[in-house]
Formats: sequence, structure tokens, C-alpha cells
Amino acid sequence: MQHLAENLENILFDYGNTLIEFGPDQVDRCDRALSAALTDMFGPHDYGRLTDIMHEERRAPYQGEFIENDFDHRTRYLVHELLGESLSDEQLEHLLEVRFEVMTGAIEAHPEVAGILEKLSSRFRLGLISNYPCARAIRHSVERTGLASWFEVVVVSADVGRVKPHPLVFETALQKMEAATESTLYVGDNWLGDIQGAKRLGMKAVWTQQFVPYEKFEREPDHHPADAEITHLSELLVLCE
Repeated sequence: MQHLAENLENILFDYGNTLIEFGPDQVDRCDRALSAALTDMFGPHDYGRLTDIMHEERRAPYQGEFIENDFDHRTRYLVHELLGESLSDEQLEHLLEVRFEVMTGAIEAHPEVAGILEKLSSRFRLGLISNYPCARAIRHSVERTGLASWFEVVVVSADVGRVKPHPLVFETALQKMEAATESTLYVGDNWLGDIQGAKRLGMKAVWTQQFVPYEKFEREPDHHPADAEITHLSELLVLCE
């Protein structure tokens, strides 16, 4: 197994499906809670159509300029496309709160994650970068799982208006940490957003495949290889010895 610790000072982590599981089961939980709220507000609807729209929402930022979704706009769009209804400001706030509560409630961190981060933090500075259109939800979740204390910075795509692999997301975290790309390792599960984004900027990158993601991007001929591939986060301790 390749060792990556030479000249390494910083490790940046993705969140979903890297440190915590956020795969098909969690997505389904979120979609069903949103569906239940819409049923209470407007009556029955086509759940299959709802999931199609939500899948479109989750994939949309990876097109073109990698622009992060506007959470308010996408929630209004969902209701209009699904039900032909326009949301009042009060209805929008209610649905946004439903989405916040179910997303943060669906996330748990395995106890071993904190132990791994503790060991790494004794040698490296740690940071977190996450793609999600609601920064408040990610920060609340990181606090709720007890992982926040290990990170010098937490950068969410909603903070900068772009999603990984756009360089601005990574650069924002590096600038906040005053960290150099050549001394930074990135760990993530998303082949396009995490691995290609980090490698294009000059960082080392570890591709983790511990969890089943809700989105998948295929390797393309011009893509950079990962510096290492792991199937469990604990393997990072050996890589960084």
C-alpha cells in the first residue's frame, strides 16, 4: 500500500459517504419526508415524479460551470413541477425546515470516525469540504455528530456558489487554512467532484469506497488517477504513517 505522508501537512475531507453515510437509504428518507409534507399541504401526488425531480436537483450542479443549486428556487421548482402550485413564503420556509430536519436527522457518524480523526489530527491539520446547497444543514450535522472539533475549517459549496470539482471550493478551504496544495491530501468518494477536483488543483487524493453513493460518475480517459484507493476510512491511518 502506498504511503502518502511525505511532505504532508494537511488533510481535507469530503463529508457525505466519506466520513458519514449518505447513500440511497438516506436519500429515500429525505424524499419521503418531503413527500409527506407536500401531501399534508397539497394532497396526494406522484411519488415517482418527485424522486425524478429530486434526482435532477442532485445532478444539476455537475453540469456546465458547476453552479450550486439555489435551495429556495429548487424547492419552489419542485412544487411547481410536481403539483402546479406556487409556494407562499411561509410554505417555503416550512418545506425548507422539513428538508433541514430530515437531512440532519438522517446522518450518523460511526464512533470509530472520531478516533481516526483524533489520531490524524495529532500529526496533520484537518479540514472539511462538502457539496450541499444548505450550509446550515452541513454545519449543524457536523456539530451534531461530534466531528466538528477536529476541523480547522468547514467549507460548504453553498458558501461559495460552486460545487466540487470547481477549484473555488477547494481554494476557499486552502486559503482559510493557509495551506499549500502540494502539502495537502484530499479524501473523498465522488470520483468527479472529489478526486478530479483535487487532482486538477495539484493535491494528492485518496478515493474512498466504503459507502454506496447516491450518485456515480464514471472514469473518463482524461481523468487523473487517484493516489490511492481505500474501502474503509481506517486504511488512511496506514497510508499516512
